[in-house]
Amino acid sequence: MKKLIFVLILSMFSVFSVQGQLMEYGLGLGGSVYWGDMNAPDFGTNLGNTNFALQGVLKFNFNKSFAAKANLLYGKLSGDDNRSFLEWQKQRNLNFTSPIFEFSVLGEWHIFGYNYGEENPLSPYLTAGAGVIYFNPSTTIDGVSHDLQPLGTEGQGMAGFPAKYNRISVSLPFGAGVKFKASDVLNISIDVLSRKTFTDYIDDLSTNYVAFDELAAGNGLLSARLSNRIGEYLGQQEPVVLETGSQRGGANVADYFFTGMVTFTFKLNRELGLFGRGGRGSMDCPKF
Repeated sequence: MKKLIFVLILSMFSVFSVQGQLMEYGLGLGGSVYWGDMNAPDFGTNLGNTNFALQGVLKFNFNKSFAAKANLLYGKLSGDDNRSFLEWQKQRNLNFTSPIFEFSVLGEWHIFGYNYGEENPLSPYLTAGAGVIYFNPSTTIDGVSHDLQPLGTEGQGMAGFPAKYNRISVSLPFGAGVKFKASDVLNISIDVLSRKTFTDYIDDLSTNYVAFDELAAGNGLLSARLSNRIGEYLGQQEPVVLETGSQRGGANVADYFFTGMVTFTFKLNRELGLFGRGGRGSMDCPKF
């Protein structure tokens, strides 16, 4: 993980050192959507998991076809079994919310070239790259919110079980969009990206139940209550008895999340200097 973070940072500064490109900076606003074990079965219902997200972008256009960008994303992910119409999923009765932070470096390919003619201000593109994410799932019980990773709701940290999962993971963002030249200094991009992650615990749900009493003895009563919430759904005081190893989630596929963004970027004029007038690489004042 540390090696990947180092490579991403090195890649970013390598990109920054390239000469002769047009540089852009900006802000994106949109939404983030979780995709994992707590999905609703139908796509439309799952869009109810959409939360606000924003991003900062620093981009370098090498030529009309290719660009590279450093991207810092903040959003929120959430899922809830009760949004499903499947009875077994409703009975499982789990839910979560998590912040999501991502730093990524991506390439961008403009299929027909960007700004290749004033009569064609729209430029579709494909984009892909690699990133590092931080997440921290939590849920609420008795009106109080609790972070789930420290609780080990699938026995993590107990003897004979895996260690508690890492809240930092790798992501592979990829997607498509379209860029629009709004003025000589302002560009507007609209894109949809999928993020494949290398963790199945963004939702704190992956493998199997641990028997209630066993989990309570090993990781505490709160862990056991938040692991097995079927009794709450059924309206009974006692937890539903499940043997250790009973299926809780699906560990075969890691979690994904999606973003849809409208990003406004301003061009920088290299010939004026980054830190003031008259120097090489500065910011040109926006003109509309």
